[in-house]
Amino acid sequence: MMVSDIAVGVTCNNCCIMCTNIMPPPTRWDASTEDIERMVRSFDKKERKIVLTGGEPSIRSDFLRILRFIKKERPDSRTMVLTNGRIFCYPEFTKKFISTGCDWVAIPLHAHKAELHDMITRAPGSFEQTVQGIRNLLDYQDEVDLDVRVVIHRLNYKHLPALAKFISNEFNGLHQVVLFPIDIIGNANINRKELLVKITEVKPYLERALNTLEKNDFDISLFHIPFCVLDRKYWKNVAGRTVEDRRITFEPCGECIMREKCPGIWRTYAFRVGTAEFKPIRPAPKTIYTKSPNLNVR
Repeated sequence: MMVSDIAVGVTCNNCCIMCTNIMPPPTRWDASTEDIERMVRSFDKKERKIVLTGGEPSIRSDFLRILRFIKKERPDSRTMVLTNGRIFCYPEFTKKFISTGCDWVAIPLHAHKAELHDMITRAPGSFEQTVQGIRNLLDYQDEVDLDVRVVIHRLNYKHLPALAKFISNEFNGLHQVVLFPIDIIGNANINRKELLVKITEVKPYLERALNTLEKNDFDISLFHIPFCVLDRKYWKNVAGRTVEDRRITFEPCGECIMREKCPGIWRTYAFRVGTAEFKPIRPAPKTIYTKSPNLNVR
């Protein structure tokens, strides 16, 4: 599927410690409405997915206008918004948003409790607004797809099982959960000493979370987590990568039998953490059968 991202700017009402942008931004820029409309018009007619990213797209005064414009210009495209979800805590706004015909919303949830979530977003009150925003969108689950995303790092990886339980208990009607480790750029790079953790250290907590989500019938997608660090039963959840290939590396994969399907790891992870924990998956050795000697000797 062809995908085009529209980065609408850097303004945001969160200041996440692991954001891939530098936040607060050293220089502020936000695309004008006209710039965004020109971008949409320039897209290939075969475009099948258009993604609004930021910053935070939903706090723009022209947010709903932009979504309506995309639907008018590219009616056959699937429109997605990457958002912190806080704006959807307001029921009237959520209702207006649904009327734009946007197809898909993705919202990160960083922890199962306000104290930790708000420490990660560095925005007091963001947990309560995000949780309520997800609930309000679920009132329209027949009209818009929704997934909750979990960005994994040292501050939250031990809480993944608790977060999985929270999602299962609190979001009736939610079906899709996406999990992936941080890309160490922007704020994530500035704060890397607090955030870096090996994927193999994450593994037991991640797999406990996956068990909980699976028992509650969620569709689970894992991005940027290689097959070789997961038990085989979770391979079905490895979904690929969220970005273009140039930000991904496959070293030291060699002749791994899963290389073609593997999402690889972030290049920034390989640079900062290393790759020693990743081992090529080899084909199972062939079993050679020989005739057993006839021991029935008289």
